[in-house]
Amino acid sequence: MKKLPLLIGLLLLALAIALMVYSAGAQGSLHDLLVRMDKDNLADSDSKMQKARDRVTEALLENDRVKALRSLDRYTEGFSQELDLSGQNAADLFFYKNGPPLIAAGAFLCAVALAVICLAFDKLSKYRLTSLYLVLIALLYAGVYILENLLGGDTMLITVLKKGAIYALIAVSMNLLNGFTGLFSLGQAGFMLVGAYTYAMFTIPPESRAQVYQYYNGGLIQFALPVVPALLLAGLAAAFFAFLIGLPVLRLKSDYLAIATLGFAEIIRAVFQYDGLGPVTNGSNLLRRFTTFDSALFPFIAAGVCILFIGMLINSTYGRSFKAIRDDEVAAEAMGINLFRHKQMSFVISSFFAGVGGALLAMYQTTVQASAFKASMTYEILLIVVIGGMGSVTGSVLTSFLFIAASEWWLRFLDNEVVIGGVALPFMRSGFRMVIFSLVIMVMVLFYRRGIMGDKEFNLKALFAPRVKKGGQSRG
Repeated sequence: MKKLPLLIGLLLLALAIALMVYSAGAQGSLHDLLVRMDKDNLADSDSKMQKARDRVTEALLENDRVKALRSLDRYTEGFSQELDLSGQNAADLFFYKNGPPLIAAGAFLCAVALAVICLAFDKLSKYRLTSLYLVLIALLYAGVYILENLLGGDTMLITVLKKGAIYALIAVSMNLLNGFTGLFSLGQAGFMLVGAYTYAMFTIPPESRAQVYQYYNGGLIQFALPVVPALLLAGLAAAFFAFLIGLPVLRLKSDYLAIATLGFAEIIRAVFQYDGLGPVTNGSNLLRRFTTFDSALFPFIAAGVCILFIGMLINSTYGRSFKAIRDDEVAAEAMGINLFRHKQMSFVISSFFAGVGGALLAMYQTTVQASAFKASMTYEILLIVVIGGMGSVTGSVLTSFLFIAASEWWLRFLDNEVVIGGVALPFMRSGFRMVIFSLVIMVMVLFYRRGIMGDKEFNLKALFAPRVKKGGQSRG
């Protein structure tokens, strides 16, 4: 055991915890701080001070942090002479204003501290690489947290990050089936629909059901589940449908399997729109008023946990069996692998995470309607998997964010009319963005036939490994 790294790690851990606790505590104590700063109660007699402080209070009630910070700056700067802005008040004011970045910094320091502690113990030295990955993940989450609080949750960047994280989970779940097991399935949209509907139906508050199910006397379900159990239930419902569908279709191969799963996905969509199931699904009407998420961190954490589980599964004995089936079914069966059982397992697990992804997508969109889960949604996910690389989790994750950013943000200017010398360009109109996007996809497929990552994964060990020259000598 190395004492110095251990001491440094423990000090960093204590600092990180203190920073996060103090910063988090400051976020909920602004009202008390406003009272403490005005120790002489001058705002009660000064109408201008009172109006300025009321603006801060109104922003707090609206849960609008950006507005609260702006109003707070005007209040403290405009009445700096009248307010007590020294000592503890100054510290609390600082931690409130800079709370999100400091909390994120604390989380990152926590990960660094754990990595340093692992270095201190010889028995834990084998976890050095894992510790480094944890540091990178903590840095990613910290970055998302800081960006959201600095830019606001309604900016295009944060929107892309939210939807990109959800699509990353769905793409990885499809890659598990298509890329790692070699089963060509096109039923992902159907399982996403099951997950989205299951989550929405079980999280609508009882007091809102009369408005949502207005044509069905408030609906059949009269209770609401918390978010996490509802997400798990969404995944389990999708997995159950996959189990039933898998019994007949998993004995098919190649294109026949794709057609069968696509057909079942369309059947699911039609069933959920059937008015006879209206007391449960609300028929062809919207499901709304269910629990959604406010922060981009929620889909990042939820998708991250699910993708981590899929990654662990791929690297397990079952994952190696999936790959063996993909490479050669005859050889896999000769090795003692039960083909149908492993195909069914891959199909059900993939559908489970597709259901969770559908539930997250419902939370992102704030409404659910079966007509939105068309076959084109499955094609989008398949496109992400192909461009990222069949058999690469990293490729699916990276391509998901690039796909959402390009299709919904970066190329959006192409839909706007451009006038040069009084003449409007005939091709710059609504829809031209998708033309260019399709051309970009064609170029990617032509030049990266195996996808961006192929079947490779992001590997820190390989990144820092010494490169070998042709003469057998290594170079750093």
